[in-house]
Amino acid sequence: MSELRDEKKYISEEMQEIERLVIDKMGHISSELAHDLRSPLQTIQNAVYLIQKNPDNEMLYDMVRQSLKQTTGILDSFRDYYKGHIIYPMETEAGKIADLALSNSEIPDNITVIRDYDDSLLIHIDPSKTALAIQKLVINAVEAMEKGGDLRIILSSTPDSVDIRVEDSGAGIPPEAEKVLFDPFVASNKQGNGLGIPTAKRIVESHGGSLSYTTKQGEGTTFTLSFPKPSVDT
Repeated sequence: MSELRDEKKYISEEMQEIERLVIDKMGHISSELAHDLRSPLQTIQNAVYLIQKNPDNEMLYDMVRQSLKQTTGILDSFRDYYKGHIIYPMETEAGKIADLALSNSEIPDNITVIRDYDDSLLIHIDPSKTALAIQKLVINAVEAMEKGGDLRIILSSTPDSVDIRVEDSGAGIPPEAEKVLFDPFVASNKQGNGLGIPTAKRIVESHGGSLSYTTKQGEGTTFTLSFPKPSVDT
């Protein structure tokens, strides 16, 4: 019984936190995001009602946990997008940022990760935000390779910029999807909310850089984050 009480307390606290976050952002929240939140919150509400009648039904608790995870993910995506412009740049090793992004990503066993870089390349960026931008592109690449394939991360340098490329061997981006690729809240898959690529774009542009891509049907897509090098006073 003590475990059930702890579980109910956890659910109650999580619900209160979610409600606080939603209310706090209500002045800025979009109708699209509100729509995304409606389904998991309704599931939680229904499950909590049934738990009151069947407190020993573990399946109901699983439903709540999964819906809480989904809701938290939606709110995290919202936060990542709207705070993408806040950066604290510093000089760091680009390879370590790429490694961090990969370690934070769930990559299936049928996808081979190829690291085409070394740790000697320095870059002047906000480490956590840049890792997040790379991670968003990695997630997009993974979703493009449902049957598996190669995920390649390439770091390179030009006289003016440091470039981070995320390359997949998926099916390529359909022409109709290209038209809205950088538009927030336009999901390219059933699970997403359309904030991944726009968040990456927002972050790199906050550094004064750019996000570009090339794609070929049946062969894959490459996204390139280009970060400008700091000017050197002479």
